[in-house]
Amino acid sequence: MSRRGRDLWSTSGLIAFASGAAVAILASRLLPPVVAQAAGTTMARDPFDALMDDHRHILTLLNAMERTHTGETFQRTQLLLRLKRRLAAHAMAEEDVVYPLLHDHAHQEADARHLYGEHADMKMHLYALEQMPKDDPAWRRRVIALRQLIAEHVQQEEEVDFPKLRNALDQRETVRLSGHVQREKALLL
Repeated sequence: MSRRGRDLWSTSGLIAFASGAAVAILASRLLPPVVAQAAGTTMARDPFDALMDDHRHILTLLNAMERTHTGETFQRTQLLLRLKRRLAAHAMAEEDVVYPLLHDHAHQEADARHLYGEHADMKMHLYALEQMPKDDPAWRRRVIALRQLIAEHVQQEEEVDFPKLRNALDQRETVRLSGHVQREKALLL
């Protein structure tokens, strides 16, 4: 094969590889939310149960963070990263799907605004934990404060707001909510 032929082959091979890689990356970001939404609407898992499962998982992570010792900086970092990822996906689903429905369909404008505000407070706690040295004695106190905020938030949602929203939605809307919640969570998980 001539040198020009080899150069063309390597250039076209490189272009083909880059194109394939781009398609794979794009598909890996676009397909999960579409598949999750489709699965959510066909399997029709109760969206409120899914969100409450997230609450349990988040509180479990916070309990594990609280039990760590000052010298366990790697463990604290890993738990914080897991918490941030889970909270981000959960918050996105609530903020983009659940709270607007709570506001518009259940006519709970004040509750929806309050819940958005608590999410902002949680994000500030997470930022402080991320910036704080993991062996700082105040780190554990910040985790406890975050856990308390989240526990109160969870109680409000599960005992007051989710039941109000559940009562405001018909079966079709609840199934659609399930798909939308799964889609939003899949964007980050």
